[in-house]
Amino acid sequence: MAITLRSIRKACSTFIGTVITLFIVILLPKPVLSDTQPHTKSCLATYKKEAPQYLSKTCLYSDISHYVISNELLPFTPNYSLWSDGAAKSRWIYLPPHTQIDTSDPDHWLFPVGTQFFKEFRKTITDIEGIDTEIRVETRLLMKVAPSAGIDSWSIKSYAWREDQKDAALSDGERNVLGTGHTIPTHDDCVICHKGNIDGILGFEAIQLSDLQRVQAFDHKKRPSSTSVTLKTLIDNKKLTSPVRQHNLPGTALEQQVLGYLHANCGHCHNPEGHAAEEEAEHLVLRHSLAFETVDQTQVYQTAINKPTQNFTIAPYIVMGAKYEEMALYQSALFLRMNSVDEDYRMPMVAREHVDYDALHLMHQWMLTLPTPKEYDFKFDEKREVSGDATSDNTTTADAKTKAVIPQEELVGKGLHVQLRFDKSEDIPPVVMIYWPEGEGLQNTPIMDHKEGYFTERLIVGNKGSTMSLRNSDDVGHTIYVKDKRRDIRWQLSYMPPGSTYEQELFWQEDVFVEMRCRLHLYMSAWAGSISTPYYTIIELDKGDTNKDLLITDYPDKFSDVKVWWPKTNPVEFKLKGGETKEIEIGPSGHATISRIP
Repeated sequence: MAITLRSIRKACSTFIGTVITLFIVILLPKPVLSDTQPHTKSCLATYKKEAPQYLSKTCLYSDISHYVISNELLPFTPNYSLWSDGAAKSRWIYLPPHTQIDTSDPDHWLFPVGTQFFKEFRKTITDIEGIDTEIRVETRLLMKVAPSAGIDSWSIKSYAWREDQKDAALSDGERNVLGTGHTIPTHDDCVICHKGNIDGILGFEAIQLSDLQRVQAFDHKKRPSSTSVTLKTLIDNKKLTSPVRQHNLPGTALEQQVLGYLHANCGHCHNPEGHAAEEEAEHLVLRHSLAFETVDQTQVYQTAINKPTQNFTIAPYIVMGAKYEEMALYQSALFLRMNSVDEDYRMPMVAREHVDYDALHLMHQWMLTLPTPKEYDFKFDEKREVSGDATSDNTTTADAKTKAVIPQEELVGKGLHVQLRFDKSEDIPPVVMIYWPEGEGLQNTPIMDHKEGYFTERLIVGNKGSTMSLRNSDDVGHTIYVKDKRRDIRWQLSYMPPGSTYEQELFWQEDVFVEMRCRLHLYMSAWAGSISTPYYTIIELDKGDTNKDLLITDYPDKFSDVKVWWPKTNPVEFKLKGGETKEIEIGPSGHATISRIP
């Protein structure tokens, strides 16, 4: 082959280019794999290592920067989820290749070494512009590291997400994560719950994965994806050592949801293996078994329904049936504890700082179907004889609330003739107030008591900064709260035992009226209003009061401004001088004619 000058030049150029390329590769710094860079990690054999400091180093993500889940993990959604203060959650499982779950005991599954469970918690935050954003706050990792059964065979770790949402770091207990109110439990807290099952896992089992039971799920609207693991997929892929039948909980749709909720939220403690059994509560079992075919056979019905409490003296029964007497509903420890946020009363006691009101409503409806114990004496006759008329300390007679409450030295004898007419009895409000806003200097410490399962007053008033005296003269406890989303007013008294008294500043700026309710007695309603004038009249109305005439006296003659308020509306204001008449509408079919007598 002839060697030409052109070929020599080409060869030299190629050689020099190769040398330069090698020089650059050798001398330039190599890329550093950061916590957030895409990288592939195999779940296989990771159980032999300590849990990494950062979530990005686990096998959950193949690309954490884009939140891409590794294809080694499969999602699943239990039919009945733990409340966890309403946090949104996602769950994944990794089963090592060529392994099976030991299901020889269909109620207690045993997992192979190397199994990993990941659980992600998300909370919604609102920015200054009012835009809601869901952010990750915690991811938990449970990894089977030893072949024996029991909680000691598992590594339990929690990861707290960073504010930039790029990674999460190990954490052993943290409150108010990223300002969301979310609490990461300590390792010991995790053990308290997870030791309640023989092999530590609570939400991955026959009842929770049953395709048939999914129809009656109570999981706060979370639905499984098309790729989610269910009992059927485990059976089809031969991941179970022994056959496990598709299971339906016994009973009606309501009873199934109740049994499932208690199984998931209470049964991990309240079973022979659980924490409650170690705390002298072994008599109560709320975890379900596949063997039960009827609701009456279940441990819930056998150990809780109309059974007396043993360690909780505030209520006489664990679950008291309220079918024949609704007041019986509020004698149930289960209902009181689910409704409480107090650390001494609340249930579940761990990982919960807010009430699950959807679940509370579920329990309420269920207890109304249960028979009331015949032997329990509510002493209604005795109450009627003793109680008499319930009037506040601001009044001296039964009809005193239809008169203005004013300083005695300023009486002038003038009055308003008020006529109230309602076309439909269902449109009659429980209370109407008429007041003169030109007055000042209200000094009031109103009293709101409870008797026979009701508030004693329909409306109490005070000025901003004044104190309400809240009393409970009832035989049952109450949980009183006020809430007005529009004005961002929220207050709740966790629990008022019978005979207790509580002082609370409960008044706001002028003309704000807020409804008071009881979390335990859902029918109870009263109102608290903020005014500064001592010249007001509270008129209580019953369903039969379609026509009401009254004369209001004792107000300063110089006043001309009048305000009228009734529930769920802003006060109506107008001027009224001597000899004048004003007509206003009250609700859908109500009319008020107010005349000022000279």
